[in-house]
Amino acid sequence: MKKVIFSLATLLSASMMVAQSNTSSVDQSGDMNAANITQVGLANSNTTTQLGAGNNAEAIQGSEAFASRNGIVTQMQTGDKNTAFAQHEEDRNEVYQVQVGNGNSASATQNLLNFGGDNLSEQLQEGNGNTATISQEGAGFFGLGASNYAGQGQFGDANTATTSQGGEENFSLIIQSGSFNTASMAQVGDLNTADQRQTGEANLGTGEQWGSNNLLIQSQSGGGNVATSLQGSSSFDSRGGYVDQLQSGDENEAFAQHEEDNNVIFQTQFGDGNSATATQNLAFFGGDNATDQFQLGNGNIAEASQEGDFGIFGENNLVLQGQIGDENMAISSQNGAGNISDIFQLGDSNFAQDTQFGEGNTTFVTQTGESHSSIILQNGTGNAAVVTQTGSGEL
Repeated sequence: MKKVIFSLATLLSASMMVAQSNTSSVDQSGDMNAANITQVGLANSNTTTQLGAGNNAEAIQGSEAFASRNGIVTQMQTGDKNTAFAQHEEDRNEVYQVQVGNGNSASATQNLLNFGGDNLSEQLQEGNGNTATISQEGAGFFGLGASNYAGQGQFGDANTATTSQGGEENFSLIIQSGSFNTASMAQVGDLNTADQRQTGEANLGTGEQWGSNNLLIQSQSGGGNVATSLQGSSSFDSRGGYVDQLQSGDENEAFAQHEEDNNVIFQTQFGDGNSATATQNLAFFGGDNATDQFQLGNGNIAEASQEGDFGIFGENNLVLQGQIGDENMAISSQNGAGNISDIFQLGDSNFAQDTQFGEGNTTFVTQTGESHSSIILQNGTGNAAVVTQTGSGEL
């Protein structure tokens, strides 16, 4: 998995081949060392290597004013309680931070004062209790912040990774392997992509995107994990968005939320005792949204809510929910016109509930097994409900 986003040998060789104006190389061995480097200009390069405990590395490229373009910062630390900080202004800069040890902290900031683009930051941490932070701004007055890349990899326990990006066509990738990891990502702008992957127990993944045509992917493997995806605000800015969340294990929770229209939520869970919740058309606004949820296992809960009950603002929404297993529950709620809810359950003692308010709505419920229950409430004209139950003891 480490090879997906990091190749240290490649990074080091690439930094040596780039045409450079100024070059700084710091190599320290021992305890309690500190290295502070400031470079102003174009195509600068800094490489800092520290071996030992309690080291500190700081590299700043840029000012005054904003002069840092095509710069490279490489920081490598081996030992305990190390701290690495890198800062860039303007565009086409690169940051590589590698930490091996316990209690490390890595931070990278690019596109200061909302100016810059085509920047890259990669952070790799191996050990326990690490913290990684990447901030790529560039979404303000100048309107520049496009095509930035942030990659974070953490392998160990109790790690935290945070990424924030502003602008368009940015990409964020977070990979965590271990226990008690936390990943948090925020993107403001259009056509952004975020991918967060966690392996272990009790992980927390949170993604938030404001803008149009954004893509948010989260995958978690293990038990007791929580995945949260929010697209939209402030105010209501989530159009043409796509959320895909996958969880494998028991007692996981997945939540996705959309505002406005033409959004898609896809959530898949494998295991027992999981919960998937999707909410669209917040503040009674939105249409042409779709939610598709699938659960394989026992004792799972799937809920989908599409609000938008002011006529056209809640029109042509779709909910698809499928469950295979025993004692599962699927609940669907829609407001508006021309909506469709389709629930499929295969197993014993499952429960399905559909609620629709408006005109021309359609509900399909299929249950296979014993002792199923289906409750449908429709309010309006031209509604249609089809329920098929196979087995004994249906209600």
